[in-house]
Amino acid sequence: MRSHSRKLELFNYVENEIFLKYKNALVAIGVDLTNDQVVDYIASCNYDLEARFQAIISYWYWLGTQEREVIEPDQLLIKAFYQQWKPIGWKDEYLNNDQFKSPAEKWWDQARQVDILKNLIIDVKDNFWSGGRIIFNHPYDEFWTMDLDRAMDMTWEQIIAHYQRVTKTVIESHSGRLVFLKQE
Repeated sequence: MRSHSRKLELFNYVENEIFLKYKNALVAIGVDLTNDQVVDYIASCNYDLEARFQAIISYWYWLGTQEREVIEPDQLLIKAFYQQWKPIGWKDEYLNNDQFKSPAEKWWDQARQVDILKNLIIDVKDNFWSGGRIIFNHPYDEFWTMDLDRAMDMTWEQIIAHYQRVTKTVIESHSGRLVFLKQE
Protein backbone atom coordinates (compact mmCIF):
# COMPACT_ATOMS: atom_id res chain seq x y z
CA MET A 1 0.00 0.00 0.00
CA ARG A 2 1.40 3.38 -0.96
CA SER A 3 1.77 6.21 1.49
CA HIS A 4 -1.05 8.68 0.82
CA SER A 5 0.69 11.52 2.59
CA ARG A 6 3.79 10.90 0.44
CA LYS A 7 1.68 10.96 -2.71
CA LEU A 8 0.05 14.27 -1.73
CA GLU A 9 3.43 15.71 -0.75
CA LEU A 10 4.16 15.78 -4.47
CA PHE A 11 2.02 18.92 -4.68
CA ASN A 12 3.82 22.18 -5.12
CA TYR A 13 3.37 24.76 -2.37
CA VAL A 14 0.26 26.35 -3.92
CA GLU A 15 -1.48 23.02 -4.54
CA ASN A 16 -0.68 21.90 -1.00
CA GLU A 17 -2.19 25.10 0.43
CA ILE A 18 -5.32 24.52 -1.66
CA PHE A 19 -5.58 20.91 -0.48
CA LEU A 20 -5.18 21.95 3.16
CA LYS A 21 -7.86 24.63 2.72
CA TYR A 22 -10.51 22.17 1.47
CA LYS A 23 -9.54 18.79 2.99
CA ASN A 24 -11.74 19.08 6.11
CA ALA A 25 -14.79 19.94 4.00
CA LEU A 26 -14.13 17.00 1.68
CA VAL A 27 -13.78 14.62 4.62
CA ALA A 28 -16.97 15.97 6.22
CA ILE A 29 -18.82 15.39 2.95
CA GLY A 30 -17.59 11.79 3.10
CA VAL A 31 -14.66 11.71 0.67
CA ASP A 32 -12.17 9.02 1.74
CA LEU A 33 -8.75 10.61 1.37
CA THR A 34 -7.11 7.25 2.01
CA ASN A 35 -8.72 5.75 -1.11
CA ASP A 36 -5.94 5.23 -3.70
CA GLN A 37 -8.15 6.22 -6.62
CA VAL A 38 -9.22 9.47 -4.91
CA VAL A 39 -5.62 10.29 -4.01
CA ASP A 40 -4.53 9.60 -7.59
CA TYR A 41 -7.15 11.98 -9.03
CA ILE A 42 -6.23 14.74 -6.59
CA ALA A 43 -2.47 14.29 -6.99
CA SER A 44 -2.62 14.15 -10.78
CA CYS A 45 -4.77 17.27 -11.17
CA ASN A 46 -2.54 19.76 -12.96
CA TYR A 47 -4.91 22.72 -13.13
CA ASP A 48 -8.05 24.11 -11.47
CA LEU A 49 -7.64 21.98 -8.33
CA GLU A 50 -9.38 24.64 -6.26
CA ALA A 51 -12.26 24.85 -8.74
CA ARG A 52 -12.81 21.08 -8.50
CA PHE A 53 -12.94 21.21 -4.70
CA GLN A 54 -15.27 24.22 -4.76
CA ALA A 55 -17.55 22.51 -7.28
CA ILE A 56 -17.88 19.42 -5.05
CA ILE A 57 -18.57 21.50 -1.93
CA SER A 58 -21.06 23.83 -3.65
CA TYR A 59 -22.81 20.77 -5.11
CA TRP A 60 -23.01 19.32 -1.56
CA TYR A 61 -24.60 22.57 -0.36
CA TRP A 62 -27.06 22.53 -3.27
CA LEU A 63 -28.03 18.95 -2.48
CA GLY A 64 -28.72 20.08 1.08
CA THR A 65 -31.18 22.71 -0.17
CA GLN A 66 -32.93 19.90 -2.08
CA GLU A 67 -32.98 17.79 1.11
CA ARG A 68 -30.76 15.22 -0.58
CA GLU A 69 -27.38 13.77 0.34
CA VAL A 70 -24.23 12.77 -1.48
CA ILE A 71 -24.60 9.02 -2.03
CA GLU A 72 -21.05 8.05 -3.08
CA PRO A 73 -18.67 10.89 -2.15
CA ASP A 74 -15.56 9.24 -3.63
CA GLN A 75 -17.30 8.72 -6.96
CA LEU A 76 -18.56 12.30 -6.86
CA LEU A 77 -14.99 13.58 -6.49
CA ILE A 78 -13.76 11.34 -9.30
CA LYS A 79 -16.61 12.48 -11.54
CA ALA A 80 -15.91 16.15 -10.74
CA PHE A 81 -12.25 15.73 -11.63
CA TYR A 82 -12.90 13.62 -14.73
CA GLN A 83 -15.59 15.96 -16.07
CA GLN A 84 -13.65 19.07 -14.97
CA TRP A 85 -16.50 20.54 -12.96
CA LYS A 86 -16.57 24.28 -12.30
CA PRO A 87 -18.14 25.67 -9.13
CA ILE A 88 -21.65 27.11 -9.41
CA GLY A 89 -22.72 29.62 -6.80
CA TRP A 90 -19.52 29.25 -4.79
CA LYS A 91 -19.27 31.31 -1.57
CA ASP A 92 -16.08 31.42 0.51
CA GLU A 93 -18.17 31.33 3.68
CA TYR A 94 -19.14 27.74 2.82
CA LEU A 95 -15.84 26.73 4.43
CA ASN A 96 -16.95 28.24 7.76
CA ASN A 97 -19.48 25.44 8.25
CA ASP A 98 -18.97 23.89 11.70
CA GLN A 99 -19.27 20.44 10.12
CA PHE A 100 -16.03 21.16 8.26
CA LYS A 101 -13.91 21.67 11.37
CA SER A 102 -11.15 19.15 11.96
CA PRO A 103 -11.07 17.16 15.21
CA ALA A 104 -8.21 19.41 16.34
CA GLU A 105 -10.25 22.57 15.71
CA LYS A 106 -13.27 21.13 17.54
CA TRP A 107 -11.13 20.08 20.50
CA TRP A 108 -9.38 23.47 20.62
CA ASP A 109 -12.75 25.30 20.58
CA GLN A 110 -13.86 23.25 23.61
CA ALA A 111 -10.54 23.61 25.45
CA ARG A 112 -10.72 27.41 25.12
CA GLN A 113 -13.81 27.30 27.36
CA VAL A 114 -11.68 26.03 30.28
CA ASP A 115 -9.93 28.98 31.95
CA ILE A 116 -6.73 27.14 32.85
CA LEU A 117 -6.38 25.47 29.46
CA LYS A 118 -6.95 28.64 27.46
CA ASN A 119 -3.94 30.06 29.32
CA LEU A 120 -1.78 26.94 29.02
CA ILE A 121 -2.30 26.02 25.38
CA ILE A 122 -0.39 27.92 22.72
CA ASP A 123 -1.76 26.05 19.71
CA VAL A 124 -3.25 22.81 18.47
CA LYS A 125 -1.56 21.51 15.33
CA ASP A 126 -3.72 19.42 13.06
CA ASN A 127 -1.87 16.63 11.27
CA PHE A 128 -4.41 15.22 8.86
CA TRP A 129 -2.68 11.88 8.41
CA SER A 130 -1.66 11.14 11.98
CA GLY A 131 -3.74 13.03 14.52
CA GLY A 132 -2.33 16.22 15.93
CA ARG A 133 -0.24 17.84 18.66
CA ILE A 134 -1.17 20.23 21.42
CA ILE A 135 1.50 22.81 22.21
CA PHE A 136 1.48 24.03 25.80
CA ASN A 137 3.26 26.89 27.52
CA HIS A 138 5.94 25.61 29.85
CA PRO A 139 6.78 27.96 32.70
CA TYR A 140 10.41 26.80 32.96
CA ASP A 141 11.17 25.72 29.40
CA GLU A 142 10.18 26.71 25.87
CA PHE A 143 7.08 24.53 25.49
CA TRP A 144 5.65 21.07 26.04
CA THR A 145 3.60 18.98 23.58
CA MET A 146 1.05 16.22 23.86
CA ASP A 147 -0.62 13.98 21.27
CA LEU A 148 -4.11 15.22 20.45
CA ASP A 149 -5.49 11.66 20.31
CA ARG A 150 -4.30 11.05 23.87
CA ALA A 151 -5.78 14.32 25.11
CA MET A 152 -9.12 13.56 23.47
CA ASP A 153 -9.36 10.44 25.65
CA MET A 154 -8.83 12.47 28.84
CA THR A 155 -11.00 14.83 30.85
CA TRP A 156 -9.93 18.46 31.22
CA GLU A 157 -8.94 17.75 34.83
CA GLN A 158 -6.81 14.79 33.75
CA ILE A 159 -5.05 16.92 31.13
CA ILE A 160 -4.28 19.62 33.69
CA ALA A 161 -3.06 17.03 36.24
CA HIS A 162 -0.89 15.38 33.55
CA TYR A 163 0.54 18.77 32.55
CA GLN A 164 1.44 19.49 36.18
CA ARG A 165 3.10 16.08 36.59
CA VAL A 166 5.14 16.30 33.38
CA THR A 167 6.21 19.93 33.80
CA LYS A 168 6.72 19.51 37.57
CA THR A 169 4.50 22.53 38.12
CA VAL A 170 1.69 23.34 40.52
CA ILE A 171 -0.94 25.68 39.10
CA GLU A 172 -2.82 27.88 41.52
CA SER A 173 -5.33 30.61 40.91
CA HIS A 174 -5.01 33.80 42.94
CA SER A 175 -7.50 36.62 42.37
CA GLY A 176 -8.34 35.23 38.93
CA ARG A 177 -4.68 35.04 37.92
CA LEU A 178 -2.79 31.80 37.34
CA VAL A 179 0.38 31.27 39.34
CA PHE A 180 2.89 28.56 38.38
CA LEU A 181 4.93 27.09 41.18
CA LYS A 182 7.84 24.76 40.55
CA GLN A 183 7.56 21.44 42.38
CA GLU A 184 10.55 20.45 44.40
